[in-house]
Amino acid sequence: MRAIHRHLALGVAAVCLAPGCRCGATEPTPQVEPPAASRAAAPAPSASSVAPPASPAPSAPPASSARPLTEKEQQALATYKAALARGRLATQRRDFRAAIQAFTEALAAAPTDARAVAERGFAHLTAGDSDAARNDFSAALTSAGDPELRSQIWYNLGLLRDEAGDAEGARVAYANAHQLRPSQATRSKLAGRSSCAVEIRSAGLEDADLVKSWTELLKRVGPGDEEGASDATSEAAASARLCGPELKRQIDGPCAGAPPWIFQRDYMTYVYHQNYVVFPREPEGFVVAEGGYSGGWPARCHGSRGVAGSVQGDLLVVDVTFDGAGAAFDGEVNDEGRCRDGVSYREQTFYDTRAGRAVVALRWPAASEAKVAVEGGHVVVSGAGCNERFRLDAGAK
Repeated sequence: MRAIHRHLALGVAAVCLAPGCRCGATEPTPQVEPPAASRAAAPAPSASSVAPPASPAPSAPPASSARPLTEKEQQALATYKAALARGRLATQRRDFRAAIQAFTEALAAAPTDARAVAERGFAHLTAGDSDAARNDFSAALTSAGDPELRSQIWYNLGLLRDEAGDAEGARVAYANAHQLRPSQATRSKLAGRSSCAVEIRSAGLEDADLVKSWTELLKRVGPGDEEGASDATSEAAASARLCGPELKRQIDGPCAGAPPWIFQRDYMTYVYHQNYVVFPREPEGFVVAEGGYSGGWPARCHGSRGVAGSVQGDLLVVDVTFDGAGAAFDGEVNDEGRCRDGVSYREQTFYDTRAGRAVVALRWPAASEAKVAVEGGHVVVSGAGCNERFRLDAGAK
């Protein structure tokens, strides 16, 4: 990965205990002051510079309405502030290993503190570990309440995606950063591009398969040969094998309701499935779209995905929801792995049922104000800075 720290400006801020805040009884979560306006996300001026950390500000006393901190809470707060200060100093000195360790120690004292996660991500990023940085930035987004901090995180995610060659993903990250806090840096990144904060892809998509018969469908989406699939050689036998009520997970069979149908193939464990979204065509055959995995991986740090399907006119819509709970690795604290929440999102892919062609794929955060609808032969995306229309015939946008 090429060095990209010259572009980064996470913009750290002084940390204090906010007046009137209440810490939890076991693991207090110190509050942070919003960054100063002058610390907006913007490219750093030179190849060797990074956003300098600010010195911790003295903590403000609790308001009279708040209960006093217990001794344990005071110790946790002191540990958090000291570790955060060490991490910032180490980052400034470009000792990224020490910075990452210090921010991890800060998170041991304040596990939900978004700024410590974001600053550790910044240290990972400037050290060249893009995967770890991406995990931390995604985790920080779920709990960062300050719009300026969220803007800075999105901006740095945009830099990551640009570096990976993902132009559309980078555009969306910059658009989110711009909506939260417009700046010259975000305007520059979005120059000549849409500020729609929904990831929209209409090229390079994988089309659905067109399957002619039940026997072909069984081979495509059915259970493995070890469960007797190879014995169903007739159309009736293949249909019964796929749709019969004897399937363990689906008492009525996957074809009991109106299409499209979801066929699940077990993948390694019975709680993790490969999904196929199937729609019967007229007069015969099927459209088969990959729905991806669903369920929860039994190992650490994987969120869960759900897959559904619907039909809107001549469109097959594959709808994926991702619950990012416990989806990002939080490093090791006292030799124990720990997971943090990742960004939850929704994704829709539209397929032309006549040809199986993938028309457009959309992805947006679960809490976004974006709206997607089919109107007058177009997929229409509105809200979240969007005013996009995609024609549904054989043409492009």
